[in-house]
Amino acid sequence: MVKNAVFSYYEKIGDEIRCIDEEIPFDVPDNWSWCRLENCCSKEIKRGKSPKYSDIGNTLVFAQKCNTKYDGINISLALYLDEATLKKYSDDEYMQDGDTVINSTGTGTLGRVGIYRASDNIKNSPIVPDSHVTVIRTYNCINSDYAYIFLKALQSELEKMGEGSTNQKELKPLTLKQLLVPLPPIQEQKRIMHYIISFYTKLYNIEKSLS
Repeated sequence: MVKNAVFSYYEKIGDEIRCIDEEIPFDVPDNWSWCRLENCCSKEIKRGKSPKYSDIGNTLVFAQKCNTKYDGINISLALYLDEATLKKYSDDEYMQDGDTVINSTGTGTLGRVGIYRASDNIKNSPIVPDSHVTVIRTYNCINSDYAYIFLKALQSELEKMGEGSTNQKELKPLTLKQLLVPLPPIQEQKRIMHYIISFYTKLYNIEKSLS
């Protein structure tokens, strides 16, 4: 996706080139670019499979309830996957450290954004997403924390993007794939994340001193 000399944005898909100025929410520095979210990802943006559960096992299922409203990711809420169904899952379907997770169905949870850390998984068990969760996994040249923070900032908008009847709304993978991401160079992504983390650390310390 490129910007020409008169500051219009164009996107090329196959042999077609079209102006997307009306889709661009704001201008970015010249060394940044706008990218579709699907072009930022090393793994196809899609939901997990509908699981068959078991009372015991070695593999966990990440359900939408694991992406909590107030306490971040809580793997203790995950149930076990029936080991007989493991052959249904390819290697890239297992969740990895830094994956952004988005609840894609459910009244009150639709659009909720979280980030999965391997440190959240104290059992150190393999874990797969269920069919109500969409996983975003970026290329190595894109900071996973940057991708998460960008999507988290969009959470209120994602909540409104659900399609379907009131009690059956879903956030479709195609909707997520078409999101436009303002993408700075990797070092700039890291600097942005450094400032955000520093800000929240200061805020946390202030809140702690007042309690």
